[in-house]
Amino acid sequence: AAVTLGPKVTKDRLTQGCMRMRKLGSGHSVVFFAPIEVDRNIRSAAKKADAGDVDVADILHWAMLETCTDIQMRASHWIQQGLDFKMRHSAW
Repeated sequence: AAVTLGPKVTKDRLTQGCMRMRKLGSGHSVVFFAPIEVDRNIRSAAKKADAGDVDVADILHWAMLETCTDIQMRASHWIQQGLDFKMRHSAW
């Protein structure tokens, strides 16, 4: 089966996309496809040259880095949501 990697793919989205393949691990395998900019980002995260092969560990490493970046970007929003909830809850 083919999995397309895009910018800002988090580990959750990657896992969800792969696990929808019912027979994964029971005879089926996965092939990853990525546009040039995503390939460059994966290679950069793995510290691999343009000519080197990218393996699954490199893709997982990149997905985890994307997940960390996503969490950092959303943290202030989650804090604000928590504060808003606390203020509304206190008003009751």
